[in-house]
Amino acid sequence: MKQKKTLSSIIAGLGIFLIACGGAESRNPDSEKIANEANEEKIETNSFEKDAEALVKLASQHHYLMAAAAYASDNANQKSLKDLARKIQSDHASLAMELKDFAGKRNYNIPDSMSNEYSRDMEEMKKLKKGKDFDTEFAEEVVDEHEKAIKILEDCIRETKDNDWKAWCEKTLPGFRAHLEDSRKIKDEVASVYK
Repeated sequence: MKQKKTLSSIIAGLGIFLIACGGAESRNPDSEKIANEANEEKIETNSFEKDAEALVKLASQHHYLMAAAAYASDNANQKSLKDLARKIQSDHASLAMELKDFAGKRNYNIPDSMSNEYSRDMEEMKKLKKGKDFDTEFAEEVVDEHEKAIKILEDCIRETKDNDWKAWCEKTLPGFRAHLEDSRKIKDEVASVYK
């Protein structure tokens, strides 16, 4: 009888352990994953699924860029980076509403926060020492993220069957390209300051 009780206790303990270990993802679900899964249930064609995935990625990225820019506007050492961060915040402010409006018209789900991956990137950025380490990382991130967004927009323009989505991407692309050009210049300035 005692052996049965011990075996039952071990099994129960193992079950609690497995639930606790596997529960991290359920406690902090990824915003991009949730939106993509919801969209998969609604969308019947692959072409529209790609449009929805692009919207999800752009929305998540927007949340990350806005958070990083807000942090950099207070914590960057170089004035040019602070100015860039404020420009991103200002220019991207309307982007969230445009993405939300377009998603609403198509009944697509988009995340209302950045993905878990972006959240980890944000936490890592906040751990960096102010000055060279932070300024260099922020400048690189802004360049990388704008390059990613441009690729998403260019792919959508080329592949989408939705004329309204194509028109929005074409209208939005020049702003991302201008930010990328500014970001590359500032990244080079930061690199030369911290030689």
